[in-house]
Amino acid sequence: MRVSQRNFAPARVRLDLLVLLALVLVVVGIVLVALQLRPSVVLAKRQAALIDGIERRSPARIRRLVSEGYADRWGFDREDLVATMVDAGGQFLVLVITPEDGRWEIGKGRAVATMRLVVGGRSLSPVGQEVMRQANRIEEPFVFTWERQSFLPSSWRLVSVENAGLPDDLYGYEPGGFGRAIRDQ
Repeated sequence: MRVSQRNFAPARVRLDLLVLLALVLVVVGIVLVALQLRPSVVLAKRQAALIDGIERRSPARIRRLVSEGYADRWGFDREDLVATMVDAGGQFLVLVITPEDGRWEIGKGRAVATMRLVVGGRSLSPVGQEVMRQANRIEEPFVFTWERQSFLPSSWRLVSVENAGLPDDLYGYEPGGFGRAIRDQ
């Protein structure tokens, strides 16, 4: 056997192994991406992002997750909800919202998250203390309804928030009311 023939065979085997390894990595990558795009995973991330947006009092983060067709029993639209969440969060130096007893019902194009929210943190005013007290007294869970707006996995948007424990008049609250009350004082 000549020297040139001996060196050719191991190089060919190494190349085959590299191709096989590359294929395995591609398949593993596709599987991992597919697992991350499942509705249950995407919705859990969206719900966490919504709570994070409220805690940070970020209108842009909240607006990005809420559907333009948002509606609830209090007559709030998308902008009213954003204003309300930022308004309530604005009463805190530090706001922490902890979901408890969460469960999901995911259907075709629609998902419902039912969970209790525990509000904590350091309030800046008596209004913040009252928000925390009232929110933590509610025994009924919040119901978040999400709808898929298109074929894209990231197109889930919040279309409604409900809680049977909150009164129909929301104690006389109007979106932006906390901020107006503090500015007027």
